[in-house]
Amino acid sequence: MKKALKIMGIIFGLILVVLLGVYQFVLQYPELKDDPKVDKWYRITTAEMKSSDGSNYHALFKKGSENKVMVYFAGGGVSVNEEMARDETYNTKQFFIDAVANFTMNMGGIATATDDNPFKDWTVIAFPYATGDFHAGTGEFKYTDKDGNEKTLYHNGYINFTGAMKEAMEHAGIDNPDSVLVTGYSAGGFGASLLADDVFSNYFPNAKSKTVLVDSSLLLNDDWHSIATDVWKSPKHISDRLVSNNITLDSLTELHEKWGDEVNILFDSSTRDGDLAKVQNYFDTGNMETDEEKADIYQQILKETIPKFKEQAGAYLFIWDGLPWYDDPRNLTMHTIIATPYVFAPFDGQDVSIGEWLKNAVDGQLQDYGLDLVDKEY
Repeated sequence: MKKALKIMGIIFGLILVVLLGVYQFVLQYPELKDDPKVDKWYRITTAEMKSSDGSNYHALFKKGSENKVMVYFAGGGVSVNEEMARDETYNTKQFFIDAVANFTMNMGGIATATDDNPFKDWTVIAFPYATGDFHAGTGEFKYTDKDGNEKTLYHNGYINFTGAMKEAMEHAGIDNPDSVLVTGYSAGGFGASLLADDVFSNYFPNAKSKTVLVDSSLLLNDDWHSIATDVWKSPKHISDRLVSNNITLDSLTELHEKWGDEVNILFDSSTRDGDLAKVQNYFDTGNMETDEEKADIYQQILKETIPKFKEQAGAYLFIWDGLPWYDDPRNLTMHTIIATPYVFAPFDGQDVSIGEWLKNAVDGQLQDYGLDLVDKEY
């Protein structure tokens, strides 16, 4: 028995060494300095940038060979009250930021260097998710954890965003790109809608092509304004635009009113998004569960919101189904797509993939797909 335990200890030690080696030499990236190399990933950090638990945070940067920039917000949950602050459903540690960032950048989505990706040669500024505030907070939220301890959740997303953008603009030589795409999935899609105007107004006002893609980010909550103001302490220019129960629609509507046709606004969603149905149920009932009935509710919300996206925000939409929610046998559909290889695969009955639809929009060719799916019976 002692010999077996010793062998197991040696094996465990070797595994630990390998994992530490992978973290040190694969998952981590060098600090961004002047004149970054093309196609190499770097980290961007400042003393003010932090994760929700107060630990270090960093954004990621890759210089592309084309004069085009993608500002990419990752997803990972949301914290709107003390109960959700205790849940910690988003990634808070620096190690996990690296791990999730690597996963996102190497699983075949629009930030990867795969041959079929039309954005593979773009510069990318990527924001891992670690603040629970849709990348839009500046405050400290006090709460009591499950063990009765007083804790602080740092809603630091907007500070992280502005710090990283400042460093990227100073060191990377990207101040005059031809095209700029602001995008994100899930919580990052909400972030893209909230921060797109900041990106275009403060950093790339002269880009000839400006596009926003919000991927799978639609939740109704009557308290969005107070959440942004009192919980996240978002900047006033962000919280002031939140006037309804639809944070995405409010943000994209103001963006459209300010920029008009100068910004291409895109939104995609699966018809019965299992994750969004679950969170919507929490907002409606306080119960974080989902089933086919909750998916029916999300499908109806999507149906009712599409005309508003069209009329108020001038948006173009891609609605899709056919991909299950985590292999769930019920009639729920997948949550988010732009970080996955599915983004480059056409759906049945549609002649383009979401990746092609996005690239066409960047090039000025705007079109809707799949809007009739909101009427489909499952």
